Amino acid sequence: IVIILFNLGLVVGFLAVASNPSPYYAALGLVSSAGAGCIVLMFEGVSFLSLVLFIVYLGGIIVVFAYSAALVAEPYPQA
Repeated sequence: IVIILFNLGLVVGFLAVASNPSPYYAALGLVSSAGAGCIVLMFEGVSFLSLVLFIVYLGGIIVVFAYSAALVAEPYPQA
């Protein structure tokens, strides 16, 4: 039942990424979905792959968050 709950958290995290117009909350959804996915992998018995996947996703999420913060901070991105 724990795996089912974390799979549900994975889906909720994906929906949070897709439905939030603010990039900050979308990045938070990415972090929660990556964490839930890694916990599911850990319960399946592949803990090393889970840790490597989390470190790689964490680096990617930092890049996405920095880019979205810079994009939001610029008042006229089209000009």
